[in-house]
Amino acid sequence: MNFQKLSPSERRLVAIFGFLIAVLLNFVLVKFFLKNRSEIAELMAQKSAQVVAMKALSEKASFWKERSEWMRTAQPRIESEASAGNLLLNFLKENSAKNGLTFSKQQLVAARSDSGFTSIPVKFELKGSWKGLCQFLIDLQAPDRFLVVQDATLRVDSADATMMLGDFTIAKWFATR
Repeated sequence: MNFQKLSPSERRLVAIFGFLIAVLLNFVLVKFFLKNRSEIAELMAQKSAQVVAMKALSEKASFWKERSEWMRTAQPRIESEASAGNLLLNFLKENSAKNGLTFSKQQLVAARSDSGFTSIPVKFELKGSWKGLCQFLIDLQAPDRFLVVQDATLRVDSADATMMLGDFTIAKWFATR
């Protein structure tokens, strides 16, 4: 096709068509590059966050090694599931009595073994003042006790609005043998 042999209106039409194709091609290319740029920026942000997290972990490697060693030595080993459940139950009864709470509806739940630990749960109900319940929960918390509150439901006693009722499931975690 010879551009010189075209009439002026045909040349104008070819020029307009060429211009539209060029604009459309530029639009598609710009959209493609902007999309890739945003994906690459997002990926860079993720990788930067991973690097920061890895640096933080590597800086505290000695802490985590010490903590792992402490866990290995401090976490109690389970001798008997039944005796462990009874010991936990007695500890919870003593702690509740110390805080002026009424301990009732106790029930030993089946032990559950997971990777690295065995969980011995106990379900029970406590009745007492709000302050006593809070102090009971505070007394449970110590790094060497390995006690976990798995479930807790608190409500006001319908018979006495000054008293609280709490249904708890508390477990002790033992290291696997």
